[in-house]
Amino acid sequence: MRLGFRENKKKRVGFSYAINGLKIAFKNEINIRIHFTIALLVIIGGFIFSISLLEWVLLILMIGFVITAELINTAVETMLDHLAPNWHPVVGSIKDLTASAVLVSSIVAFIVGIIIFIPKFIEWFTL
Repeated sequence: MRLGFRENKKKRVGFSYAINGLKIAFKNEINIRIHFTIALLVIIGGFIFSISLLEWVLLILMIGFVITAELINTAVETMLDHLAPNWHPVVGSIKDLTASAVLVSSIVAFIVGIIIFIPKFIEWFTL
């Protein structure tokens, strides 16, 4: 089924909003820049150590998991700052919960990275 001009334009506009969201996050949030920097280092490490296809899949999933959690956290915090500019205990709890989602995803990604890269490091340094 072929999409008409209007449907194609809607898809392009929606995609541009998503790219704009990434730009906003990258410009305004140091944590997203840190996550992207770490992701780049992990990808470089994957090439250096010639990781397997399954290991690539796991690393890409973990990178996406962490960055998605950070974007959701940023969106929730921004929304709450707008809706409740004064401190409120419920708002504080919501922000803490979304931040903990980023922490948990980062810990899981770190553990997966350790499982993948520690044997590679050991093998590399024992040659």
